Amino acid sequence: MMLTITMILFCLFILFHTLYIFIPLYSSREQKRVYPTKEKGISILIPAFNETLVIENCLMGIFNVDYNDLEILFINDGSTDDTLETFHKHLMLVKTSKSKQGVLEYESVKDVYRSEKYPYIWVIDKGNGGKADALNAGIDFAKNEIVITLDADSILEPNSLNEMNLTFTDDSVVAAGGLVNIVQGFKRSGQKLIPCFKLSGLIRYQVVQYLNAFYLHKTTQSRFGTITVIAGAFGAFRRSILIQAKGYRKTVGEDMDITLRIQELIGTVLKGKRIVFVPEAVCYTECPASFKNLYRQRIRWQKAFIDCVITYRKSFFRKMNFKVSTYLLVDSFLLGTLSAYPTLMVPIIVIATMSHLKLSLILLIMSIVLAIMQDIATLLVSKRFGHSYSLRDSITLLFFLPIEVIFFRMTGLFFVTIGTILYFFDKDGWSRSERIGQPIMLDMGVKASVKDTLGG
Repeated sequence: MMLTITMILFCLFILFHTLYIFIPLYSSREQKRVYPTKEKGISILIPAFNETLVIENCLMGIFNVDYNDLEILFINDGSTDDTLETFHKHLMLVKTSKSKQGVLEYESVKDVYRSEKYPYIWVIDKGNGGKADALNAGIDFAKNEIVITLDADSILEPNSLNEMNLTFTDDSVVAAGGLVNIVQGFKRSGQKLIPCFKLSGLIRYQVVQYLNAFYLHKTTQSRFGTITVIAGAFGAFRRSILIQAKGYRKTVGEDMDITLRIQELIGTVLKGKRIVFVPEAVCYTECPASFKNLYRQRIRWQKAFIDCVITYRKSFFRKMNFKVSTYLLVDSFLLGTLSAYPTLMVPIIVIATMSHLKLSLILLIMSIVLAIMQDIATLLVSKRFGHSYSLRDSITLLFFLPIEVIFFRMTGLFFVTIGTILYFFDKDGWSRSERIGQPIMLDMGVKASVKDTLGG
């Protein structure tokens, strides 16, 4: 019986991961982008709680975006460090007022500031309520129909908003996720960032994992209409949809939660609408630089996943369509979470009993080969979109792939098992990863003069 279950799970694993290889390889092509002449109004919401170390990087990215019809709303969520002072230092803030819809609930707003230097930038200073609460405040104050949410350590590529503007010319698109790169995996070359693999093993692992998750997994999920999480580091939404979904719920995984609530709407009252992935819309984010902070981040992610599975358990195959429900329950929950426990236990049992040794070895080798094939597919697909390494870095990366597959992926299974268990003891615990403030290449104010004359 156990052998039969193992073989069924393994076949499902092969099926999903084969799709993750071949769908992107045969469907992902860099295309010539023709941007519409008319810019849709975009409001960018950036929650900030004790973000002194990274907020300047975020500002640099904002100053360099090649887009005019936008407003930036930083939501200072009761910071106790120098975050607000940093805003004052760079933005020359003055107290003002701003209209709001009054349709969502959030902690009381103390003051609203507007930048005298860059009139399209606002700072909403409110009581601490958490990231979801801050985003709800931002939605309420936002004036534009297209809303983009960023983390405070997110750095936008100059062309990223043009890509989102193009995406939302399709009326069927109600939400879109951008591609998130790890900033430590790049080095400065003039006014550009180019990929670099001269990194510590821990950061190398995360670089490869992010590339895999976005270029392969997100591409495949977008093709099948099964996206279940738009990364909080860079997501775009129609504001009316966020309001229809009643905003963000206070939880450790607000990005997955809002995505599933939108999938509920798509499965019920928004038939024919879509959530898509836009690989050409790029931002950079800082990844944990120590094992301790990586552990905190991944435990939080796993808690968020389990919380969403439990919260939306009655929506699967009812409010959410068949494809979304099947993907989340089979690939993410069954293969991604439940199978992690026997996967970690099987080697111990096999060695202790010496039973099914040959079969276990065959399955292990097949899994390793498939994982390395997936990593190679990631490099091929990412290269089509300009993410290309030097020859020396490419050789280093290829030698690193077996280490990533054998050691770091097993570490990932450890995070999954521990995070699932800890959810039932402290489901609301938020283990915040420490920021280090990775320096980037752009100089503040490079394009600021273009925006100086804009109103809010």
